[in-house]
Amino acid sequence: MSPPAELAYRLREVVMDYETVGNLVESSEHEVIVLERVARAAGQTNWFSCCNSNEFIEVSKKFLPGSCVSVYFDRRIARHRYDESVREAILKIAAEEIDCVVGVRAVDQSRLEVDFIGGLGELEEFEQVLGDLSEVYFGSFPGRDHDGIRAVTLIVPDVDGIVRKHSY
Repeated sequence: MSPPAELAYRLREVVMDYETVGNLVESSEHEVIVLERVARAAGQTNWFSCCNSNEFIEVSKKFLPGSCVSVYFDRRIARHRYDESVREAILKIAAEEIDCVVGVRAVDQSRLEVDFIGGLGELEEFEQVLGDLSEVYFGSFPGRDHDGIRAVTLIVPDVDGIVRKHSY
């Protein structure tokens, strides 16, 4: 077992190189969602959408040291044109799980601008910024899953190249 793999085993986290994850992204039949949980940042997250390995490699250059990054291949965060059925689905998730992850593509196209909608008032406020025929991403806040099929999770090394466990 290589030293990074041994360290990952001891931390009970998974270390994968970006090229391997990029290959998984490339083999996916649809776009994937990337969630970066920023280390030592009081719950700060960064969200991205990637359609191929090149996009994933570019996104990976934005990851902050120590972050925990999950890549989801199973459409648990759905993308749909915003309509009444999506509105109802968001409100249902929010009612069942306290809030619903809802996002739209940012200007840079790979980043998602995400909000956490807890009910009708917050959703109505969110709707104010949506344009006609807007596509939204939505779903339950995902876990740090790693089965190599539906999701993978990795830890970004710190600036000194060491993988450490941090609070997220």
